[in-house]
Amino acid sequence: MADSNSIDALRPELWSKKLYSDEMAGMYFTENKMMGEDDNNIVQIKTELEKEQGDTITFGLTSKLSQAAITGDNEAEGNEEAITPYSESVSIDQARFPVRLKGKLDEKKNGYDMRIDAKNKLAVRLQEFTERQIFLKLAGVTVTTLTDINGVVISADATWSNTSTKIPDADTLAGTGNRYICANSSGAAALGAGDKITPDIISKARIKASNSIPKIKPLRIKGKEWYVMFIHSWQMYDLMQNPIMSAALRDAWWRGDENPLFNNASLVWNGVIVHEHEYVPFLDISVVGNNFNATASGTDYSYDTFRAILCGKQAIGYARCQNDNSWVENTKDYKNKTGFCTGIIGGIDKVMFNSKEYGCITIDTTATSLA
Repeated sequence: MADSNSIDALRPELWSKKLYSDEMAGMYFTENKMMGEDDNNIVQIKTELEKEQGDTITFGLTSKLSQAAITGDNEAEGNEEAITPYSESVSIDQARFPVRLKGKLDEKKNGYDMRIDAKNKLAVRLQEFTERQIFLKLAGVTVTTLTDINGVVISADATWSNTSTKIPDADTLAGTGNRYICANSSGAAALGAGDKITPDIISKARIKASNSIPKIKPLRIKGKEWYVMFIHSWQMYDLMQNPIMSAALRDAWWRGDENPLFNNASLVWNGVIVHEHEYVPFLDISVVGNNFNATASGTDYSYDTFRAILCGKQAIGYARCQNDNSWVENTKDYKNKTGFCTGIIGGIDKVMFNSKEYGCITIDTTATSLA
């Protein structure tokens, strides 16, 4: 009897497909039904470049109609309203993550499959990279030295594939804008310890989103309209301490829904599903200084700040491309040392409509330090 052997050349392809599946399935935005190819998602995926050549993908956007009705027997012909088209282009780039095993002897000593371990760790790294990109782009972060609350630099790749459009300096200075809210009405330069997130701020963000021009389109879930807000854990702590929120949680707490958007939410308030996430950008002024911008210009923030984000449909464009090298194995030292490399070719950017964010509003607040 002859044994049937697998073909070595096919193994990397199988691992590549498994890695891609694990990465996509494990992403926060996928698990919570916020990412997909149709427009009823916070992150809209475009896959045209998986089969075609090119370096950008264009998202076609149009404004809603507003012309008054043609009444009675008045002529409609010749009085048609023009649909105003806009487009947003997302450029692509490559990001790769390699690891190399020490050698055959070291592999032999270990009681676990180092190949599987490498695949799992690389899948997690791809998830983290992609999710971090989404939050940095949504928040308009362009500075590459931003840290998290533990002092670890998290924005070194802030300008990967695309440089997100920053929040206008005039808005942060004034404390308000078409797509911006500051917890201190005098502006970001006046932020202080007491300017924490509140239910009132969440309501104001929702009202601004639904009444702005162009309107930020809410997600539709079972015939109802919802916005999603991302806040940091420290902001969530302050929100839970707020007496209005505490009373609401005690007396009339929302009972949930089977949709993952609700199931994994921290709370729901006034048409806004609030999700707590550690990747919400944090500005430590003692480390970065000034603001979330790449250059030391614009509003000089006066206090450590968290940038919460309220999202509707198509807030982020994600251009996904075919990558034949998404899982590569390589050997050196006469096949003693094996290396693995994975990566993506694609692009992520905040979707803009006529110089305004198409699907998100940013909210700057301070928070109680829990360090």
